Amino acid sequence: MRATRRTLWAIVPALLAIGLFLAARPEFSQETREQSKTGQPLPAVALRDAPLIQMPGVEVPERHLLHEADSNNPLHWDGDVLYLFNNFGHPWRTSGPDLEHLGKRISVDMGFHNNRLNTWIESTWKDDDGTLYGAYHYEPDTICFSNTHVLTAPRIGWIRSINNGASWDDLGFIISADPCRINCLTKSPWDSGGTGDFVFYLDQKKEYFYFYGTSYDPEMAEQGVFAARMRYTDRNAPAGKVMKWHNGGWNEPGIWGHVTPVFPAERDYHRLDGSMFWGPSIHWNTYLNMYVMVLNHAIDTKLTEDGIYISFNRDVGDPTGWSKPRMILNREGILRATTIGKVVGDMLLVPQGARYGDLRPAPDGTVITDIVSSGWYPQVIGTEKGETDKLCGRTGRFFMTGTSRLEITFLRPGENPE
Repeated sequence: MRATRRTLWAIVPALLAIGLFLAARPEFSQETREQSKTGQPLPAVALRDAPLIQMPGVEVPERHLLHEADSNNPLHWDGDVLYLFNNFGHPWRTSGPDLEHLGKRISVDMGFHNNRLNTWIESTWKDDDGTLYGAYHYEPDTICFSNTHVLTAPRIGWIRSINNGASWDDLGFIISADPCRINCLTKSPWDSGGTGDFVFYLDQKKEYFYFYGTSYDPEMAEQGVFAARMRYTDRNAPAGKVMKWHNGGWNEPGIWGHVTPVFPAERDYHRLDGSMFWGPSIHWNTYLNMYVMVLNHAIDTKLTEDGIYISFNRDVGDPTGWSKPRMILNREGILRATTIGKVVGDMLLVPQGARYGDLRPAPDGTVITDIVSSGWYPQVIGTEKGETDKLCGRTGRFFMTGTSRLEITFLRPGENPE
């Protein structure tokens, strides 16, 4: 998520704004029809090319970027106005009548102290009385002085707003790992430990907010997608009220407690070849009557993706109820959906004349290495009135890092794509 993390691929989001399209084909991927843990067949999805939707994002002049969206991007409605938060070390808010007509970009006021910190608002929830609740991913600096690169150990804080997120009251940190549990010898360019890259969702009974995020713990047994929860009634006084999922129950404190991952790491994240799921996004699908999670899958400690995955669950409060993640978009599909030019392996041939601001890519035929889109932060966002990143029907838009060139259609078991 981080500004430091994004440096390696900074050029590609800029190129996205040029609006050039790769050769289209009618369907990228269809979810394999698998059975759930109960033996019932699971839904499927189809991804198809669609006109570009670019979130307004954050302007980063020093990198010639106008649309940076470096995390999950929460949305909410207030009457006829749709609000969106994008982040790049600090949150910005835009608003408008729908997803394709957002503007009026303002820098969000996180408070005197928090405005000087690296924070990303990754998830929000609008209460019935109009109060907007949110949670942010915070990255402290200089966790490991002895390393040759800057490492962090993220933690999660809870915030509240009465003006649709233009300004926020900070109600304190609610989820963090033990500060002693760090690995300064990690091969990761970013994380020595910590918990972040998350989303939260209020259950239908309005009893609990459920958090699903990423644990970068030094111990492999605690790496991967974690779960935690907080009572809805504690939303205005959350300190010490979050409990993490561990060994089959909600029995570890949100602050410094242990986790049992919902989707554990396959290989130690802190090794060069680390492999795990991370960065989930969740919505309630009104067509399927199920919760849908889309998430990244890293195949090394730089968080290179082999594809985007999906999981389904009838009950957001049951961490064991998520179906085995299945790939819906492979790396080739990610590259085709997020880059311009011709991709050869992990290299991009940039067409002659392509430019963005003062950015001038190499002439046609010159290979630019390490300039490929990560595919990070997949999100499904509904495009109908009232729909957001938390609510979608049969068809919505599929985003990665704030950009969508794909439409996603959900299929009930046995239903074929049109």
